[in-house]
Amino acid sequence: MPAYHSTLMDPDTKFVGNMALLPIRSQFKGPAPRETKDTDIIDEAIYYFKANVFFKNYEIKNEADRTLIYITLYISECLKKLQKCNSKGQGEKEMYTLGITNFPIPGEPGFPLNALYARPSNKQEEGKQVGGRKKRGKLQASVAKSHS
Repeated sequence: MPAYHSTLMDPDTKFVGNMALLPIRSQFKGPAPRETKDTDIIDEAIYYFKANVFFKNYEIKNEADRTLIYITLYISECLKKLQKCNSKGQGEKEMYTLGITNFPIPGEPGFPLNALYARPSNKQEEGKQVGGRKKRGKLQASVAKSHS
């Protein structure tokens, strides 16, 4: 089974650090435009999760791959939480709680792959772009996982 890479890089993609800021098809408001394509980065991460999670060495081909890895880490955290749940309701509650709690971003203590990621260039960039997008992406991934 090969490793899969993101296909969502466009020439006009913006970056924070060395992560791509990709649109997310979401029911939640955030700093980025809503995705209008059939597949967004959350869908890609869920679809490729099983194949990509088995790779110890993953070749990063572009900034969208770093975003894909970040979401894959978050999905792994979702699955750890869901393993402990006895009902769908409890699982939904855990996913909502995880969606609004702090999950480390590159450059923060506790982020497991700091060596592969560039820290955002300044706090304003980090807070404005990453904070809002991170929360929106986490909420959407949590909702997607709880309905899968």
